[in-house]
Amino acid sequence: MTTSERVIATEPSPSLFTRLRRGLLGYFVKFGLVGLVGLVVDVSLFNLLSLSGPGWWAEPLMAKFMSTSVAIVVNWLGNRYWTFRRDKRSDVVRELIEFVLASVAGMLVTLATLWFTHYVLGFDSLLADNVSANIIGLGLGTLVRFALYRWWVWSAKR
Repeated sequence: MTTSERVIATEPSPSLFTRLRRGLLGYFVKFGLVGLVGLVVDVSLFNLLSLSGPGWWAEPLMAKFMSTSVAIVVNWLGNRYWTFRRDKRSDVVRELIEFVLASVAGMLVTLATLWFTHYVLGFDSLLADNVSANIIGLGLGTLVRFALYRWWVWSAKR
């Protein structure tokens, strides 16, 4: 058999599951785990502030703003150094600014949901605030943030 007649062995192409795991699904799982840590920080701080007695910090929108702001920092660190570590840029300041802008977009969705249920619909118990802000608002805001993080902040095409 001559060299030209030999069949060159190639590695089998990765399975669909492997391609999904390495691609968007892998990003989404890591993003979800980092988000879970941020959620614990956010919800814990929100409830701590809400239950801390009278003061401007205990008002629902202010408590949510402050708790989400702390969670944004936690999430940036986790996403930069784990979820999107292959895509992180050398321009850390610009990346942080874009991350904060994307995170604020998600926070605005959460705050709007909380504002609507608390002040418009009159559901003003701590339980109602938690359902509105930390389940409904956070779920909708997460979709906004994931899309902005993946395709803007840490886009592989940048």
